[in-house]
Amino acid sequence: MTDSFDPHNPPSEFFVTGPDGVPESHIQLGALQADATRLMYQLAASAGDDDATDAVANTWVSQHDPQYFGYLAAAALSLMVRCILAPTLDAVAAAGVDLRPGLRRAAADAEAGLGGGHA
Repeated sequence: MTDSFDPHNPPSEFFVTGPDGVPESHIQLGALQADATRLMYQLAASAGDDDATDAVANTWVSQHDPQYFGYLAAAALSLMVRCILAPTLDAVAAAGVDLRPGLRRAAADAEAGLGGGHA
């Protein structure tokens, strides 16, 4: 076991422990990455149909323990930003509409209005 984590060479599996140090969840990184990719595309495909988006979320949250789902949701969101949102924003900007300043303002407003310090 090592005290450092290399994000470019992650372990193939890891355990999530509770405050008492007892393992609560076992996560295989390959399965997590595959699940996150599937969740990302299912959510992206449901965009614009709130009922479908809710159905996707309900299906995934009901199939996994809370610890796994937390990692799954974080991974899917990261992939969504990198693989769906960024290329979409690039394409829209190439067409002459830059949405990024508005998104930055919305993020700043959310931090100011909803509070930060939770990261």
